[in-house]
Amino acid sequence: MSASVRRVPAESNGSLSSSVTVIGDTAYTTVIPLDASGELVEGITAQSEAVIDALEADLGEVGAGLGDIAHLTIYLRDLAENRAAFNDVYARRFGSRVPVRCAVGVAELARPTMLVELTAIAAVPPA
Repeated sequence: MSASVRRVPAESNGSLSSSVTVIGDTAYTTVIPLDASGELVEGITAQSEAVIDALEADLGEVGAGLGDIAHLTIYLRDLAENRAAFNDVYARRFGSRVPVRCAVGVAELARPTMLVELTAIAAVPPA
């Protein structure tokens, strides 16, 4: 028996991917640091807050939260310059509920001024 794949939202509405994919009781999502109006915010601290806000919102759509994340991959432009500021926001937002994580330094991301992107795998609690 194979698990079904559920995409949230169900329709792409012109996006290149769904916000969250759920297989069984596991959610997968990748988020970028956009504000509520869909604009990229400026600076690593603001982008760190925005990307974690987006992650929390996406997981909330499937009934999960930051504490349900099993693995987080952090893509950072210029690790030497941006890691400390990201880690400050990360430590405050995640508190003691820290998942396994991997930080990867990258030369560039999808948008020229984007400094951080997150990919998460999370457990979806029973409804």
